[in-house]
Amino acid sequence: MGIRLKSHDIYVGSLQQQLNLRFAPPMGTKETFGGLEEMVALQKEFEIFKEGRRFSTSIAVLNLVGAANHETKNRFIDYLGSLRGMKSNIAGQSGDVAIVKALVRNLSAKKPLPVHFALHDMNESKENNRVIITDKARPLFYMAQDYLVISLPLGLAPTKKAK
Repeated sequence: MGIRLKSHDIYVGSLQQQLNLRFAPPMGTKETFGGLEEMVALQKEFEIFKEGRRFSTSIAVLNLVGAANHETKNRFIDYLGSLRGMKSNIAGQSGDVAIVKALVRNLSAKKPLPVHFALHDMNESKENNRVIITDKARPLFYMAQDYLVISLPLGLAPTKKAK
């Protein structure tokens, strides 16, 4: 996100955490209704994620970042919008399309999985400069829970070479 969030990069971890909490595994009681259960209900009623609609638009509707920091929110939504121009590990689908299709499929499944939004270094290799979708994985070693994993590419902003 470096080039888009710039000095707001300090918020990357909290933005990731907000995404992950929004799609978190069920906690099991009526009082703890939220996370995945709530997203399934909202998806069923409002079709927040819909093929043909940008992922960034759907996330903006969820108001994860809130109005407290408009600049961070706008930069984050801009980053998510840039995923339209990135590839994914799904043949013929941009990062944006692959994410939306994976979420639509998962949220309408008989047994939807919680979603974990991971981050990876897009500069580590040429293959990492894309969104990576994994339909079923255990990204958190300390939890015996399968997830749909959506890994977003992040990288430092390019630096100008000294003359």
